[in-house]
Amino acid sequence: MGVCQSLPIQVAPHPTTWSHKEATELQAAVDGVFNVAGESLLGLKFSFTIADPYLEGCPLIGCSSGFGTLCGYEMEEIVGRNCRFLVDPVPAEQVNGSMRQFAKEFCQAVKDGKEYRIPDSKQEPWMPHGRAGDELFCFQRNARKDGSLFNNMFYLKVFALSVELGEEKSYIVGLQSELRDAKADLEELCKNLQKLDQNMDKVQRVLAKQFFVMTSMRRDAADAYDDGFDLWKADSRDAIGR
Repeated sequence: MGVCQSLPIQVAPHPTTWSHKEATELQAAVDGVFNVAGESLLGLKFSFTIADPYLEGCPLIGCSSGFGTLCGYEMEEIVGRNCRFLVDPVPAEQVNGSMRQFAKEFCQAVKDGKEYRIPDSKQEPWMPHGRAGDELFCFQRNARKDGSLFNNMFYLKVFALSVELGEEKSYIVGLQSELRDAKADLEELCKNLQKLDQNMDKVQRVLAKQFFVMTSMRRDAADAYDDGFDLWKADSRDAIGR
């Protein structure tokens, strides 16, 4: 009866993910557009998230540094997770089930390449009318990492960003901010839609440029990863053969 020889544990290299540098640069862009002259947008402090609707669960693939400040989590604890992690700890009676359903339906619509609008029967007085089908205004009770609760506004918008030269893919970006008075603040914000649209256009231009540079660098890293992974598999086979 042979003796099983233990092999050294080998870990495959991982491609790079969203970095602190990217998070800081995105927050700087958001601050430059939204958080400088924010009086027309209630003087709120905004942050940004980016989600990929084509991945299972529509996880966040990036965020600005301000989002970590808002929710109390480190970037490494945020990227790769669905925003549900901010809602799940909230007592059930404080969770807005309708808003949760709207957000889920919106993400599915983006994935399916369809427009989304909240059904007329479920519209609330503060909700804007006659808007494009590529956005969603929401608010939800969220929990920070330390357990404290806050009212989070998240304005979801579809951005087409280039992953490959000449090719664009739809991502869901979220403009996020803490609301002191929940619906009252959101209703006031919706009275400034022209300013909001202008600011979002500015951020999209900045993000589109930043995103293409990031994905180009990531492709180079992925190529290096593939090469490294091939070597890792070859080493593993050699080790097993020995």
